[in-house]
Amino acid sequence: MTGSFPAGTDAAELEEAGGPGLWRALVADALGNLRAVRQRSLLALLGIGIGTAAVIAMLGVGDAAKRQALGQFRAMGTDLLAIQADTAQAGRPAPLMPSDASALLGRSGLVAVAPIAVTGMELAHGRARAVASVAGVTGDLAAVARLGMAEGRFLSAFDGSQSFVVLGGGLARKLGGNGGRNDGPDGAGPAVGDDLRLGGYRYTVIGILEETLPNPLLPVDLNGAALVPLPGLRRIAADTGLTALVARMAPDTDDTAARHAVAAYFADAPHPRPVVVQSARQMIAAMAEQMQVYTLLLAAVGGISLIVGGVGVMNVMLMSVVERRREIGIRLALGARPRDILGMFLVEASVLSLGGGILGTALGITAAAVYARSAGWPFALPATALPLGLGMSVLVGLLFGILPALRASRLDPIQALRGE
Repeated sequence: MTGSFPAGTDAAELEEAGGPGLWRALVADALGNLRAVRQRSLLALLGIGIGTAAVIAMLGVGDAAKRQALGQFRAMGTDLLAIQADTAQAGRPAPLMPSDASALLGRSGLVAVAPIAVTGMELAHGRARAVASVAGVTGDLAAVARLGMAEGRFLSAFDGSQSFVVLGGGLARKLGGNGGRNDGPDGAGPAVGDDLRLGGYRYTVIGILEETLPNPLLPVDLNGAALVPLPGLRRIAADTGLTALVARMAPDTDDTAARHAVAAYFADAPHPRPVVVQSARQMIAAMAEQMQVYTLLLAAVGGISLIVGGVGVMNVMLMSVVERRREIGIRLALGARPRDILGMFLVEASVLSLGGGILGTALGITAAAVYARSAGWPFALPATALPLGLGMSVLVGLLFGILPALRASRLDPIQALRGE
């Protein structure tokens, strides 16, 4: 099997003709040799391509997941604090009280504090029914969570124990026949002024929230919840205590100082109450660090796939050395140097791995984009994905091509011709 230039071509002549001419001849020769064993070459190319696609797709999906998680915090701001009773302490944790919200206001830059009590029950609107979270809140939650109204108004301090309810945008859509059992009246979702059955009581809808992303810092997904006045929650859930206090800090407030100030308030005698205080910035930093670990893990998994493809490249090159012993012997006998043979086989390995890398890059970007879009995540390929994917594919091809290339360059021309 011969390549694209004659076996007797003197490498020195090509070098004298110019470096680009030599490389063009080597690449053309490599393509001709790989086409001659196209089935094995295709398998090796697919192995490299799948490995590269795995690296790029996993990096892309990991980055999209990170963007989605951080976007959930940015939607409500990074100046939130969540305070919950420390359930890890021995015994029954002391409950949070609504009065704690007013006592914390103004401490260490806290400009708004809202208590939240969460339970769950079935809601009925006409013939439509859905099980959802029901949260007892005060009017301060709108400012703390930066809630927007699609219709009507939010709860206020004047609502007291009134049978009013504000629905999350997702829950309102669900009760309109897109997820609830049966259909709402005339297939329409609840509107301001409609009545709902909630815990055996009739509640009037006074507002519907704009749809929002879930925030991991909040104890409830507001998009899928029904919000009722906190004092009136006891009517439908008598044993429900406060789940959390959510606070918003003033701009440029040190969240570490604010967390310590809140913890110090609950630690004061005579009845200290252990609490867990988390800030959005603290959680963002922890999530970013965790995502970095996941990204490295996913890249390692993709790297293993790439190594498997590299083994395929080595197999193709080793078989090529065995089948081309006569060609190698003739080249060496006519003046080719061992380094010329070494370069020839390394170019073949590079062409094979680069082709697989390009194919894998296209597959990886497509797979990551499709997965992100299907999950509803924003997609933007990380800057490191392309150079890392292509660079690793070429590096793996070269590393696994060195052994066959060295074996070919060390053949004795007389033994090679005699063996043929």
